[in-house]
Amino acid sequence: MAADTNSIDKRTPVTRRRDKDKTIAALKRAARQQLILEGGTGLSIQPILNMAGVSRGALFHHFPTKNHLIAAAFFDLMDDMAERLGALGEALREGSIGRSDFVERVRDAYCSDIFVGSMDIAVKTRAEPELRALVDEGVDDWYVVLAAFWQDTFELPGFGGAEADQHWVMASNLLRGHAFASIYRSTPEIRRAFCASFEEMILAQAVIKPLSPQNG
Repeated sequence: MAADTNSIDKRTPVTRRRDKDKTIAALKRAARQQLILEGGTGLSIQPILNMAGVSRGALFHHFPTKNHLIAAAFFDLMDDMAERLGALGEALREGSIGRSDFVERVRDAYCSDIFVGSMDIAVKTRAEPELRALVDEGVDDWYVVLAAFWQDTFELPGFGGAEADQHWVMASNLLRGHAFASIYRSTPEIRRAFCASFEEMILAQAVIKPLSPQNG
């Protein structure tokens, strides 16, 4: 019996790969949006499918479980945050923004939807060991990227290596705590006060590193 030509996938390998990438990107984008809108506990499959415009079969073809999709969305959030912080560090080092502007923009990055989505995933991992196992390695990588962001942007004259490391951990923790508090209450006055205090406490002794010749 002749094969049903209507059932044969006539797309080229390149087209199939492109379609696969578009479907995965749409699913991760929808999952991120649902995390921001509904939080980790309110996340459900159907709104993600509706937003992405794909079927349940397509979802589970690309991601074995819902948690695999959430983990993939989380890694995208971290990549976006790393890219945003890296661009701010480079802008400061090349002189296109000043120190105070840098602090305000880093603060705003921490208080953005990126942070909201990642916090929701962090809360969700406490109740779901499977999800925690999926994101643990990515979290470890994120801390490495975050440390590199500070160390690539600033020098701390007179600080030992371990002392400098702890200084930048404290900087990140201050930003994270402020971002968490800002979910519940944020005003322009609070923003200004935090940024001024952060600059004085964290960056008073920090020296901006010049860009290397290949980057400048």
